[in-house]
Amino acid sequence: MPRFPEDRITVVPSEPQYADEMTAHMARVYGMANGDFDQIFTAEMYRQHIAVFPEGQFTAFHGDQVVGVTSSMRIHFDPARPMIEPWWVTVGEGWLPHVPDGEWMYGVESNVHPDYQGQGVGGKLIEARFDTAKLLNLRGMVAGSTLKDYGLHAREVTPDVYVRGVVEGVYFDSNLSKQIIKGFHPIFGASIPNYVEEESSLGWGNVIVWRNPDYDPDLGALAAMPEDKRNRVYTRALRVRGDT
Repeated sequence: MPRFPEDRITVVPSEPQYADEMTAHMARVYGMANGDFDQIFTAEMYRQHIAVFPEGQFTAFHGDQVVGVTSSMRIHFDPARPMIEPWWVTVGEGWLPHVPDGEWMYGVESNVHPDYQGQGVGGKLIEARFDTAKLLNLRGMVAGSTLKDYGLHAREVTPDVYVRGVVEGVYFDSNLSKQIIKGFHPIFGASIPNYVEEESSLGWGNVIVWRNPDYDPDLGALAAMPEDKRNRVYTRALRVRGDT
């Protein structure tokens, strides 16, 4: 494993040699023991992600420790007909049905080590994805958003009403609200039952979209990253918990 500066969180393109630690990291984030790979990406899956779409995979390091990982793929997407299906189906049970000429990026997964959450790591991973979409001239990014706090309001409103309420500020959702702040917009009427196995959301998600402000329809989506942009590095000075 590489070693990066201890005073910084460094986000770099994922490499095959990181795959074992990426898998262990994902299991830690979701509280699962190593070896229990029910909807946890294996090292082989991570290597497949890197092989089919290297531009869309990023890993965050603090020193030599993996503290964040993000995975993406390209897809064809019609906002008028969003995919209403479980996340595990959309991501090909972990192997990614990547479409090389897809005009949209799909946000497969992004996660941050519990000890580093709230310190800007997730923001750097999103920044790397947005940068990729711009450099490839993609139309934007699509993802499913787990409705993390819907369970608190399920007796009062339907998922669709809840999503609209989050947008209007009636409700705060610890996942969707943050994604809206980052520039995503939920598609109304695109709630997804059985999206993930997660208690607080009762399994509900919703399709969200970020549109690339720099998209050039005359240019079209690029097949690969420009050579001089491939080895990009994003850094953030480490802010220790408890600091103001």
